Amino acid sequence: MKLVWWFSVPKIVFGDDALSELEIIQGERAIIITDKVVNGLGLADTVSNKLCERQWSTAIWDGAIPDPKVSTVKEAAEAMKQFGADWIIAIGGGSVIDTAKAAWVLYEKPDVQLDALTPFDILGLRAKAKLVCIPTTAGTGSEATKAIVIRDDETGRKFATINPELTPDLALLDPTFVVGLPKDFTAYTGMDALTHTIEGYISVWKNDFSDGCSLQAVKMIFNWLPKSVEDLSDLEAREKMLVAACLAGMSFGNSQAALAHSLGHSMGSVLRLHHGLSVGMALPYTIEFNCRDNEDCASQYAELAGIIGITGKDHVKVSMKLAEAVRDLMGKIGSPRSFAEAGVTRDIFDEGLERLVEFAMMDSSLTMNPRNTDSHEIRKMYEYMFEGKVIDF
Repeated sequence: MKLVWWFSVPKIVFGDDALSELEIIQGERAIIITDKVVNGLGLADTVSNKLCERQWSTAIWDGAIPDPKVSTVKEAAEAMKQFGADWIIAIGGGSVIDTAKAAWVLYEKPDVQLDALTPFDILGLRAKAKLVCIPTTAGTGSEATKAIVIRDDETGRKFATINPELTPDLALLDPTFVVGLPKDFTAYTGMDALTHTIEGYISVWKNDFSDGCSLQAVKMIFNWLPKSVEDLSDLEAREKMLVAACLAGMSFGNSQAALAHSLGHSMGSVLRLHHGLSVGMALPYTIEFNCRDNEDCASQYAELAGIIGITGKDHVKVSMKLAEAVRDLMGKIGSPRSFAEAGVTRDIFDEGLERLVEFAMMDSSLTMNPRNTDSHEIRKMYEYMFEGKVIDF
């Protein structure tokens, strides 16, 4: 049977004059979706003023929150409806962009159940509005993907889904919009991007187009992330990381994430840890786990390792060195490498362990991992992550 695959990306405009693209898009009413921090920095006003110069009507909704809940998404969709937007402009990190994407679905299709959305549903988006994304973090790559991650109000469990129609129409990468990001969030979002690009390269849905993005993103992140964290005013480093994160989004957005995201989504749900901190912490452990039982996967990790100068004929050993290099990078930028380093006490960990395992086993990213796993191995991985032990099983 012949298969057809799609590589979906938005139109991407990058550089310090990226916002000039707003001068040529056609429309009349734009609602800006953001959060209170970004709005307080005046970034939403910057975009609004540029549109108002062209006689557009604009509105700003700044109710987005970290790890967006379904109820928050519904509030954003109602704001879109009340304003009658023909453009939706998301300004913020991954949570803001996910909020805008999910609300866009409900704005156009109010009866859709977000937790039941599949990659194969035909939504008919763009009958009412199109979507622009302007990231303020160099990490999630959500401005280039067809994915959303939303949190259930009652259980707190994060659920992730994809649909081709969720790919934004336009992504504007302006480095001045990420200059104010604090050091810890620069580190965490950078690790989010690295996890995206490495998992995109070993996902069972990987393809030649996503691979090209992964290879360049790995090279850029190892080079520019430490510089970006060391000097928060280094505009070149910020711009390079913004591009690298977008490339990583293009990679995993068209190949999908894997085990580190299943573990990380669960950590965010149960322990309320930052997403980039969570998936980044999980990344080296999953490299060590995956390379032991799958020669193809080990060779793929070895290819990535070669990009940063780690070579050798034994792919498993090279993969283990890649995991070590990831840990070294995390040490340089101050990103926690274990639950203990992240400030999670033994009591809190033990109390949440069963739910950590349960939520990880329910996560859709698990199906894209090259090595099959079960709840016993997931539990054991979390135990190793608490102690900071190298995976040996």
